[in-house]
Amino acid sequence: MSKNLSFNILSFNWPKKQPIFYFTIQETLNSHPIHKYKWSSKILNAFPELNNTETEHIYTTFTTQTKGAIAIEIEMYKKDLLIYKQFLKHQIRSYFKEKGFVVTKNFIRDTQVWLPAKKATNALYQQYYKFSLKIQFAKVSKHPELMISFDGIAKVMNIPISEIEDTTLIKRTVYKNSVFNYQKLNDPNKQDFYNSLEFNKAFPLLRRELAKIYNIPDSKPERSNRYRKYLENITSFAKAYILTDQFKEIIPIYGNDFLKVPTKLLNGINAQKGALEYANKNKGLFPKKELGKFKPYRRPEKPNIKFFFIHHKSHQEKIKILYNYLTKGTGNKTYYQGLEKYINIKVKLSNEHFIEYQNSSNPIPEIIKQLEQMEFDHDNVQYAVFYISPFDKFTPNKEDRMVYIKVKELLLNESIVTQAIDYNKMQKEVNKPNSYQYTLHNISLAMHAKLGGVPWKLAVTEKKELVIGVGAFMFQDENRRYIASAFSFQNNGLFRGFDYFSENNNLDLAGSICRKIREFSAQIEPHKVVIHFYKDMSDKEIKPIKEGMQKLGLNIPLYILNINKTEAQDIIAYDKDWQELMPKSGSYIRIGYNKFLLFNNARYSNHNKYSASEGYPFPIKIGISSPDKDAFEDANITLELLTQVYQFSRLYWKSLRQQNVPITIKYPEMVAQIAPRFQGNIPDHAKDKLWFL
Repeated sequence: MSKNLSFNILSFNWPKKQPIFYFTIQETLNSHPIHKYKWSSKILNAFPELNNTETEHIYTTFTTQTKGAIAIEIEMYKKDLLIYKQFLKHQIRSYFKEKGFVVTKNFIRDTQVWLPAKKATNALYQQYYKFSLKIQFAKVSKHPELMISFDGIAKVMNIPISEIEDTTLIKRTVYKNSVFNYQKLNDPNKQDFYNSLEFNKAFPLLRRELAKIYNIPDSKPERSNRYRKYLENITSFAKAYILTDQFKEIIPIYGNDFLKVPTKLLNGINAQKGALEYANKNKGLFPKKELGKFKPYRRPEKPNIKFFFIHHKSHQEKIKILYNYLTKGTGNKTYYQGLEKYINIKVKLSNEHFIEYQNSSNPIPEIIKQLEQMEFDHDNVQYAVFYISPFDKFTPNKEDRMVYIKVKELLLNESIVTQAIDYNKMQKEVNKPNSYQYTLHNISLAMHAKLGGVPWKLAVTEKKELVIGVGAFMFQDENRRYIASAFSFQNNGLFRGFDYFSENNNLDLAGSICRKIREFSAQIEPHKVVIHFYKDMSDKEIKPIKEGMQKLGLNIPLYILNINKTEAQDIIAYDKDWQELMPKSGSYIRIGYNKFLLFNNARYSNHNKYSASEGYPFPIKIGISSPDKDAFEDANITLELLTQVYQFSRLYWKSLRQQNVPITIKYPEMVAQIAPRFQGNIPDHAKDKLWFL
């Protein structure tokens, strides 16, 4: 493990003397609200009337003295530190606004600065490079810290709102040097802004729906080294705007280099902890290389498997090629030798169940009609269908996207698993077997898992534990989040079952988790229960789970791991000893009390033959907590829990490519993306199957 890692953080000095800020009860010109959770005893002593009031805010002009304001010396401690942080954020925003840049907030409300690209790539939009600046205090050093992150590229249309006919397609919009959501201007607090808005000077961000209207092609996915691009961008940004005399007047940065990761914060998980077991006890680390060679760990339960196709009448010629690939492989010069050989199952084509439809916009009535005329031998045969979809999951039209969901639900209710294949992608690549074979690998892998097989499991399991994952997905058009919970696994990674709910069903969530605990403990006495949660778990959510464990007589520890399901781009680290910069897989860094940065990737050594096709995933952030007082008495427990997350990232069966987020979070999120769109409930027979892959 390399010890020459650096953060994307610059340190700066504490103030030489405590600053004096000026406060008033009433809002004044150019003042800033200070919420009551930031009020220190000094403020309450200065304004005794606040002790018996429901006032939410007082106001400050920070270091600018104003008439009638009370001067209070701010200490670099606790609540005063929160106010000092607010002051620094204001200073940063003002600095960049004075330079004419777009300044807004990112999703965690840190300051985000947009720099226009120097070169135009399209006449219809302007590209902006987004950088976030986060203030924190002594998290990884003994000093205040400025974290600089690159948040990607925004595309702002050069066409103003005044020239766009369908304003329902507009959301985030740039006006002067600020960003707002056009669809939320009905907020009573935003009426003054709405009435003063000049439509010919407001430019919307490019979205898929707008891109389709203006015939702007989708950008190709970024396949290059993300660490390299990230570091190049934040380094250039820092040199141009942060490591300057002007900026140092407001934030006294010292040194010109990003902070090195202190050795005491850095550790690693043995790569062999992520070893996988296939058939006949064969073990390895690379499913992409090993699955076809070693064969899956366990076949589907039913020995009789039949598959058929559902497709549009115009798909016939391409399906013939696809069928030959699935049955005979892609050729002697490729790795894919067909469905049967690759995933080691016996499968037969079910000619009598082929379904051909003519209406691609609404094939459901045709599919239903043909299904009703068919007979299936479900007692003896497991059926699988390859649905050739005329639409991909990014199709702008909502109704077109729903077709796949409707087909999936229809067949799931018939106990038939579905593997969707994007026709547009297939027709482009199917005549290129050298490249299309990798898609066939993933299709075969997912189908094996959907049929109830186990492609591989963890080879190293030390204790009997129940691991429960809770993930979520937010539907932006509804502004409603759904969660899939009680995704339960044995600690060897074998799947046990799931439920799903809307976000506010805390009691149902707790009840579901308790049922999984009871079912598991009836068979095996667990050493501990671990819950992987998509956000910080509240006391209200934890309490009924702990009470349920007590009723079961389970006097064992409960651990909650908050796993950030989106990759950590605010704080990263890079390896200066390796030219590709990505730290080794299993490296982890402590970034706060029981908070960690974990690197999950396919880099296990320092050699230069790393395959770019494996990608360069950023780390994930993990917070560990427990309602039990003595839960962390064992010094090894943190390493055990992080190792478990590391291991569960190895068990993704939708793709052979290495994942960085564990399936305990990823699988529930996938259900939460699909199930709320079903017209009915998920059938009970489907709650212990991976049909959603």
